[in-house]
Amino acid sequence: MALDLKQGISKQITKINMKTSSFLEENKIKTYIATLENDIHELKLKAGDLGYAMWADGKFDVAQLAPLYTEIAAKQQQIKEQEQEMKELAIKNQQVLGQSSAPAVSAPPAASQSAPAGTIFCSKCGEACGPGVNFCKKCGNKLR
Repeated sequence: MALDLKQGISKQITKINMKTSSFLEENKIKTYIATLENDIHELKLKAGDLGYAMWADGKFDVAQLAPLYTEIAAKQQQIKEQEQEMKELAIKNQQVLGQSSAPAVSAPPAASQSAPAGTIFCSKCGEACGPGVNFCKKCGNKLR
């Protein structure tokens, strides 16, 4: 019995470590994506300013804008790669932790009739959460 308890505790510790590691990796990817999106925004502003300045001078030259557009496209591709990496991380976690993918829960049948307007239901546990809530109060799952 003590061996079963020890193995159970060991499994739970492993799960916690895996979830923590995944959480940190996911946040690192999200931060990188946010940085790339900010870079894209800045490049678009720069391209707009440059394009307008050339137009105002009557010397509009698309060739001068092409490097900015190429850089924007490259950053958009990096975002797609990072999003794919997040999907792969989620699949890996499901495999390692032995979880099946949980379908999004729009509203449990019984709760949908009695829940106030704007109520959000957790996709992981089905808990009803208020409209301004970002994380499930029952399981901590991210709602938005």
